Amino acid sequence: MISLQHYKNHPQMGSWGTGISSNDIFEDIKDEFFELYNDGYEPNEIAQKLIDSNQEIVNDYEEANNFWFALALCQWECKLLEPRILMRVTQIIESGNDIKLWKELGADKSEVTKRKKILEKFLEKLNSEKKNPKRREKKIFRDSIFKKGHCLSVQLSNGLFGAAFVLESEEQTEYGLNLIALCDYISDKTPTVEFFEKANVLFSKDQDSPDTYKDYPLVSWYMAPHYKANEVDLKIIGSIEIKKSYNNERDYMRYVHWKYIPSQIEDQAELVAKHGEIKMKLKLSSLRIKTWL
Repeated sequence: MISLQHYKNHPQMGSWGTGISSNDIFEDIKDEFFELYNDGYEPNEIAQKLIDSNQEIVNDYEEANNFWFALALCQWECKLLEPRILMRVTQIIESGNDIKLWKELGADKSEVTKRKKILEKFLEKLNSEKKNPKRREKKIFRDSIFKKGHCLSVQLSNGLFGAAFVLESEEQTEYGLNLIALCDYISDKTPTVEFFEKANVLFSKDQDSPDTYKDYPLVSWYMAPHYKANEVDLKIIGSIEIKKSYNNERDYMRYVHWKYIPSQIEDQAELVAKHGEIKMKLKLSSLRIKTWL
């Protein structure tokens, strides 16, 4: 199981509305929950697995509520909502903890009013009895979205183009993973295959401590079930042979949503301006060509 802690590496995770499910943490917890449910695990087992594997989120002041709300609703859908989970959610809502958080994060009066009503209805729902438990679904196996060696152009929000290269692909696996390296490229023209032959991997800044940031290459795994063409415009412009193989349990254990690819490229300049120049360099060719010691 892929822990959601991997997603916390990206700064743009967050909420997009006042609804209980209108945030990334809720959606990802729900996905993980029902993947395990469809594997035959019982709801109480799943809850403990998710709590144990997502301690960073459970202990995150801004994200913990979304975690517990998702867990509670998923168990309710299965008609097996644990009293301890219901009690935790009840305390969050009735204490005003969630509303306080929304105010601290800058929600306006209208948003706070909507959120209050939504929380009240949510708690009422959790205290009601669902007619039938959610049925377990047969697990789906998927191919990755892109093939190993694909050279991709990335449409950016400002009309320019970025570049990305597919280092690994999977066939008929649970997640259909692609390992993709973003390249140091922004232009009004789409990248050429020749560009990828000599390209450098794009680096970003990761917070290493409260006062320091370290360089890290933007090489991440992407899941086929999360891909939506209307969220990210990636086009195949060609292919280059790659002689290396990568494993998601060993290499570049960072997972990112597809929709963040353009912003990772666009935000690099701002991050450099704020936290200092990138000191590391990495040739894309070194990730493609197998070297022998």
